[in-house]
Amino acid sequence: MNYFKKLYNFIYSRGVIGKNKLDDKLTSLLNIISFLTALGSFGIFLMAYKFTTDYIYMSVTIGVSAVYFVLIILHHFHQMRLAKLYFSTIIPLWYVSTMFCIGGNFSQSISAAASVGITFLMFRNEVKLRNYLIIYNILLYVLPSLYVTQYEPFFGIHDYPIDEVVVFLLCIGWISIVFSYYEQKTQSQIDSLINTNRKLEQKTLEMERFTYIASHDLKSPLNNVGGFLSLIRRDIEKKEYNNLLEYLEYAETGTLQMNELIEGVSEITQTDNLAPLTYSDVDLNKSMEKVLLNLKNEIDNSKAIINYTKLPHYICNEDHFIIIFQKIIHNAIKYNNSKPPIVDISCYSAIDKIVIKIKDNGIGIKQKYYDQIFIFFKKLHISSEYSGTGLGLGLVKKLINIYHGNISVDSVLGKFTCFEIELPKLKTTNAQG
Repeated sequence: MNYFKKLYNFIYSRGVIGKNKLDDKLTSLLNIISFLTALGSFGIFLMAYKFTTDYIYMSVTIGVSAVYFVLIILHHFHQMRLAKLYFSTIIPLWYVSTMFCIGGNFSQSISAAASVGITFLMFRNEVKLRNYLIIYNILLYVLPSLYVTQYEPFFGIHDYPIDEVVVFLLCIGWISIVFSYYEQKTQSQIDSLINTNRKLEQKTLEMERFTYIASHDLKSPLNNVGGFLSLIRRDIEKKEYNNLLEYLEYAETGTLQMNELIEGVSEITQTDNLAPLTYSDVDLNKSMEKVLLNLKNEIDNSKAIINYTKLPHYICNEDHFIIIFQKIIHNAIKYNNSKPPIVDISCYSAIDKIVIKIKDNGIGIKQKYYDQIFIFFKKLHISSEYSGTGLGLGLVKKLINIYHGNISVDSVLGKFTCFEIELPKLKTTNAQG
């Protein structure tokens, strides 16, 4: 059983390159049905060899078997363009030659229909060539059909009931490729619409949050700056200069708060511009080294200890994961009164996912705030206690969502906080956790 599974996987994967899911699916289905057709035709040849002396019939069946096996060979050597043209121009010749040589019409008509349907799929983006090939396939069936209705086949009629049944069943398999392709295409479109809808919902929530920022978070420091500038003007007019430095300090604090908020909004929008074409096989260990280098001043000043086990490779945009790690580790150091702050990063691989845990010995988070910490610009502490915009974890969650992953938190107030990142395991992921 294991041997047949390996054989199936080998045949199925010929020509699959992973660039286009639908094209790969079509190639795989063609491999399997071509193999079954070649096998079925060879089986008919063996039966004819055992029970008849019909060499004409045996030559036709062994020829059909060879014709379909060539398609798999072309896929194996990634001659994809040649394989398409071969299928649409050479393979149809088998039912032409069969009809001219030994007759037959029913099974050949199904074969012709399947050939036309699959040619349409293969050259769907090349309309002119597609139409020429379809006309070519139709003529290849019509012309010999007209001939055999008026004249006898070259070698007379060779009709064996078993071959009609086998060819019929195999042609059903060929036709099913068309339905399977369009079923998968429909599902792919549905998935794309769901994903687009999810992104739109996320954008709506972000826009609502940005509207709140514009009307409240930015308005508050702006009003403070305006108020203190008015006080400065008043004191200057009165020639009272004792409080000017204090008022200027408050005004500067307000402008710094506004600048942080504006930079935060800019950082969020910039993450949307990292195109999927920039994805690659990233060694997250090297990404972590870059993060620790970026945070060197914070680590040195706090004497923090950062421990991490070997992390996996992952197909991603490295900038995304640098931001993810950096935001969480920065918070772990910042919201920490322990001497020294300790951050432990571990990773393990499950059946269908990779899990990365980042645990600190910081001040902790109350359970009722677990969901709120991932909201953009949501702050649990007043600015006098801990500076910042409240952007970090919201951005982390946004980036993890790009990979259809999940982030959760577990914490005990005054003892620790542990963030758990779950990422779907990809076929090209080399998890080593």
